[in-house]
Amino acid sequence: MKFNLLAAAAIGVIAIPLAAAPVAAQKYNLTLSGASPGGLWSRIGGGIDAAIAKAYPGSTVSYQTSSGGLANIPLVAKGKVPMGLATDGELNAAVKGSKPYKAAIENVRVLFRAYAPSWRFQATHLILAKSFADKHGIKSFADIVAKKAPLRVAINRRGNMDSDVSAMVMRLMGATPDKIKSWGGQVVHAASKEMVSLYLDRRIDMVNFGIAYKHPRVREIAKGVTPVLLDIPADVTAKVAKAFGGAPCPIKPGDYKWSPAGSSSVCIGAVIVVNASMDNGTAYNLAKAMVEQIEEFKNKSHRLIKKNAKKKFMAVPGAAAFHPGAAKYFKEVGLM
Repeated sequence: MKFNLLAAAAIGVIAIPLAAAPVAAQKYNLTLSGASPGGLWSRIGGGIDAAIAKAYPGSTVSYQTSSGGLANIPLVAKGKVPMGLATDGELNAAVKGSKPYKAAIENVRVLFRAYAPSWRFQATHLILAKSFADKHGIKSFADIVAKKAPLRVAINRRGNMDSDVSAMVMRLMGATPDKIKSWGGQVVHAASKEMVSLYLDRRIDMVNFGIAYKHPRVREIAKGVTPVLLDIPADVTAKVAKAFGGAPCPIKPGDYKWSPAGSSSVCIGAVIVVNASMDNGTAYNLAKAMVEQIEEFKNKSHRLIKKNAKKKFMAVPGAAAFHPGAAKYFKEVGLM
């Protein structure tokens, strides 16, 4: 049966536009691929879940463990997960197609930034046992190289971007694995927890890893075997930061009582990446949720996020372009 406006008026029918009908509240059920359970990234995942659930009641963001950002980027690119965490260095390698990737990954976009380099979540620490420093007269890493000291040093596991950062730092200061071996030393690959155990058992002389300043593992080291924090020269921090999409940063005087002078370091940030094919509206809404519910993100996440997170940091660029939907929102609110 067909009706026109006159007929509708004649029989007393009131036409209700479709747009006025009740609209169901938007809900999102998403998976975020992170890293190991119980660590920094899992807590960031909890903060993201809380912010999006607050903005869109009934929504959930489930945290999925993985081997880290190097794995998360291909997972997102292949559509295996909708969101993934990755450091700036990992994303930088992916878009360039550099090691360990065989080709550039072109279909990932940044949704928003999880943390900035300046927050010092991943600050490279060169922590040397004071007993080794005293025995060999070491006051700087340059002394280790000049004296060819038999240094036993641990860096992160192979396949972890932090391992590559640590290796480049030492290489630019004149200490390749082959050279260290020729001095009677050793380069050990281990996870951060294993590094601490090796150091406390005096099976290594130095840990070289990217970790949050004042991290519990650093405090554990300091309580067990008296440490010395070695400085990284400014030209080295600049080159390493450029190579891995990070930034030079300080370990400030007073950050550690046992290192009153502090040191220069390299810091790496992290972003949330999504597939370029994500719907613009979804990307817009998720970026909006994170900005508008930033207090929820801060309160349910890591202590350093609670201290440092501000809306403007969400829109700090990464190695890949922002998703157009997220960029649209950031521009609307003056963050981009």
